[in-house]
Amino acid sequence: MEEEERGWWEATPGDEPEPEIKPETTQATEVAATTIGLGEGVTNNTILGIFSGGLVIGLFSPWNWYGSGFQALRWSFEDVQFVLTDGLSFYSEWGMTPLDYIQWLMYPLLPLVFVTTFVATWRNKSRQGDEEFGRKASIFHLCFFGVWYLLNILNSGLLTGQFELVFPTERNYGMWIAAASGIGLHPTVYGLGEHITAWFDNR
Repeated sequence: MEEEERGWWEATPGDEPEPEIKPETTQATEVAATTIGLGEGVTNNTILGIFSGGLVIGLFSPWNWYGSGFQALRWSFEDVQFVLTDGLSFYSEWGMTPLDYIQWLMYPLLPLVFVTTFVATWRNKSRQGDEEFGRKASIFHLCFFGVWYLLNILNSGLLTGQFELVFPTERNYGMWIAAASGIGLHPTVYGLGEHITAWFDNR
């Protein structure tokens, strides 16, 4: 008997599409995804951990009249409450301007903002791993300190007539260390990741 002809609905072996080969997700690719811009072997968590240590060092260090950053953090809520309530009575008595008052209010919030940005970033990483959150937290951390710093220069300049840059001293360098630690919240540490990676590789 002659072989029956194939129907048009039946695919021939040559017409069958080849199965799509998808790359397997391995631990190496997962590590590579977490080291973008940081170099091989250095993860975002490593960088964040290093700068978290910097924040702790800053909180242990001198912080003006508070003695240390931890003391400033301890009194943060009470000081903010004082500025918003009883402090209003000193506004006219001390001849303050709106910028003076804003700077006064922002100062006790500094340690609270610094710690909150790190806690929130670590918490977000453990739950969602969203790097965009760390980028936003870093910008807020640094900008909050930057606004306070500029107000400090502006208010001092309006009072004395001389606008001068303010630098860390032996009485307040802890505040500056804690402020700078916010750089590490950024996923790529603003491009510093490559230099940190080189340091690890040369050890």
